[in-house]
Amino acid sequence: MKQIVALLILILLYNGQIVAQQEINTVKTNHLVAKPLTSDDSLQLKIDSLLRNVTPIMGYRFVVMGDFDGDHSVDTLYERYTDSTFQHEAPKYYESADTNFDYGDVIFLNEYLAKASFIEWKKLNIQLSGGQLGFHYIENCGDINLDGKDELLVVKQWADFSNINHAYIYTLENKQWIEIYAIPIWEWQFPETPSASMIPGLFGNFQYGVTQNDSLDKEIEASLKAFKFIKYYPDQSIEFSGINPMPLYEDKKAEKEFNRIGDQAYIKKHFQKVYLNDSLYLKDLKNPSVYYKAEEFEISEKEKGILFDIEDGAGMVTTRIYLNHPQSPFRKKQ
Repeated sequence: MKQIVALLILILLYNGQIVAQQEINTVKTNHLVAKPLTSDDSLQLKIDSLLRNVTPIMGYRFVVMGDFDGDHSVDTLYERYTDSTFQHEAPKYYESADTNFDYGDVIFLNEYLAKASFIEWKKLNIQLSGGQLGFHYIENCGDINLDGKDELLVVKQWADFSNINHAYIYTLENKQWIEIYAIPIWEWQFPETPSASMIPGLFGNFQYGVTQNDSLDKEIEASLKAFKFIKYYPDQSIEFSGINPMPLYEDKKAEKEFNRIGDQAYIKKHFQKVYLNDSLYLKDLKNPSVYYKAEEFEISEKEKGILFDIEDGAGMVTTRIYLNHPQSPFRKKQ
């Protein structure tokens, strides 16, 4: 009898272990099912979802020619926009029928898919990096520092919501691109690019335009190639327009003087009136190689005032610079 009772107890214990193990397995299984997504999982799901509903748009690639190393032969520079292997060209933009897909999604995809932007010079095997969305504009701006080589002007396309940017001028030194000047600009000053291009609004880049018409793209490219941001004159001067490069609010001493003596007295003290081709310019007395375009208005029958919004940091200013002047800002300082 005792043996039978012991056997029954062993059977009950064994069955209890099985049930307990089954419960543990069930808990483990349920735990696996309920496991929360990691940030990497969520990120990948978002990328996959966006890519399933978009059409990739390659966008435009600039090709610029000039003598950038001074060897009297033509060099060709190529804009590249590649994938994470840095080998294959990648799309800059995406088009989608989903009305919720916007410029922010383009930025998101290009950032997390490790796109790379640069200007490639195959002959010297050097690169000049671009913005997250490539280049807004590139131009051979000529021998601007009189060193016997052409210089390169670029506007990088940043992944932001602003049309305020800079046009950077680079020169080649010791097989490296060296920045020598920066011009504050608005992106809307430059023409569109074929295939797809940013459309700057008043306060920022909130959208991009896509064209899929070959004849229209050819017209856009013709206008792009005809455009010149830097304009040359026979007197060895150049001219360009951009955001006011000398806002007084950055110079407290100058701002205080301006407020004390007034705009007309301040302008007469720091600038000299010069007429070039019947247009009024103000020569900067601190740097006589630099002139700023201005206008005149009548204060009275005998007196004319100068219209020049030097205190407006967001004003448009046309700048003229004489390249052969010893104080030219492009020339290397000795």
